[in-house]
Formats: sequence, structure tokens, C-alpha cells
Amino acid sequence: MSSRWEETFNRRNLARLKVEAHATLYIDKNIKKGLRIKNISPRGVGGLVDFRVENGAKVEILLLYPFFNEPVKQAATVAWCKEINESTWELGLDFGPDSELDLTSYFSQK
Repeated sequence: MSSRWEETFNRRNLARLKVEAHATLYIDKNIKKGLRIKNISPRGVGGLVDFRVENGAKVEILLLYPFFNEPVKQAATVAWCKEINESTWELGLDFGPDSELDLTSYFSQK
């Protein structure tokens, strides 16, 4: 059974760009983990992590080069997280319908 977040995230109304990039995921103010980004859109990110994250969890992601010249921290909700194997989870992050994340310059370079 899919959640509301998963349904929203999987609509894919916005173009997604396949990428190989790294970001920092802030689970809370004291816990930060690495995230390997596999795709990105102005509305969200899909990627791989080495830990399980609860669906609906509120997180922040720190995006760096190649997306922006300066670091950008973006609030997100974990839309879905599924186990790939015992040490890898795939997840989708949703920035929300009011996301102001502007990837226009990055998308126009591709």
C-alpha cells in the first residue's frame, strides 16, 4: 500500500535528471549522513543511503556542486524508503509543492 507522500512523489510532473552526485542528509540537528543522489528535480531527489529512514520523516538536504556554486540547504519529507539489501536503502525526498529550489541553471546546462 502506498502512502500519500509516495503517490505525490511518484507523479513525476517535473523533469528528473539522472545524476551521480553526493549530498549530506540531516536527519536531525545532531545526525548527518551521506546521500548518493541518483536523480533530481526541482521538487525532489532520489538516491541511496546506508540506513533506513521512516516514511514521512522531516529532514534537510545540503546540496553542493554540481547543482549550485554555493551550498543550499533544503527541507524535505521522506516520501518513501525501501531496502535494496542489508546495507543499502533507496529513498525519495519530496521538497513539497511550495518548493523554491531553482535548478533552472543546472537543467539548462544539460
